[in-house]
Amino acid sequence: MSKRILVCLVGLPASGKSTLCSAVKKQQTIYSIEHICYDKHISTVDHASNPSAWNKARQNLNQKIVNMVSTSAENTHKNTVFLLDDNFYYRGMRKEIFHIAQRHSCVFGQIVFRVSKELAISSNKGREDTIVTEETIQKMSNVLEYPSEAWEKHVLHLQELEVFTESTLAARIDKVISFLGYLCEQAAEEDPAEELRRKDADREKSLNDKVQQLELILRKIISQKIKDDRRAGSKIPYSVYSEAKSLFLEEIKTESDCFIEQPNSNESVSLRFSKFFDQALVNHTKSEG
Repeated sequence: MSKRILVCLVGLPASGKSTLCSAVKKQQTIYSIEHICYDKHISTVDHASNPSAWNKARQNLNQKIVNMVSTSAENTHKNTVFLLDDNFYYRGMRKEIFHIAQRHSCVFGQIVFRVSKELAISSNKGREDTIVTEETIQKMSNVLEYPSEAWEKHVLHLQELEVFTESTLAARIDKVISFLGYLCEQAAEEDPAEELRRKDADREKSLNDKVQQLELILRKIISQKIKDDRRAGSKIPYSVYSEAKSLFLEEIKTESDCFIEQPNSNESVSLRFSKFFDQALVNHTKSEG
């Protein structure tokens, strides 16, 4: 089954993100690549003057990405890679994409462009389109949050290039394609709700297994106790033993995972069973009286 991979491109403006995305998409044929440039979709909205509209535009674009991810599920021939071409300078921006990956069973990765603000400012001046202000780059450089959280586990760091040539670009393309191959081998992110359901199911199975083990131990204990009591001349009915067993198991089912997971010897179970047997015997005596 083909995989869907969401890759956030992290870095300052003019750090080479769009150039690399276009080159990778053009030169490789292994994957079905969707290059989504955020600037082309939300560049008409100014964040400084209208942050609310800017955030809304990002939300709309992220929803379009969700729709594209859902549609790509029908493609069973190639792995689909979504290169999300933005600055993603806040971790929260990337976390939104990570949650999309979780909800739609995608692999999540990041490519980080480690470029100094000085080089970004210099490169920005030579751009033909989408030129941002030097102040914007300065501010972004000060707040840029590099991947460091546990969920940011698949990351490719691209260091700053002293000289940008066709050979250095080719080397970067090879690194990215190799990284995409690595991502294809990784498991898709798991939906927290699904993970919780799986953990609950695993715990329930563990509990049931534990109870079954205890029942086997209890049968041996009860059998031996009946023999001992009869040798001593006791005429305790079997219903007392049965009630004690039921009381024991009911309490076990409501106890913490700590007890459920720890091993239980015949001796420890026997000691605990004695308490419930005494209780069942008292209940029987009262009912007889």
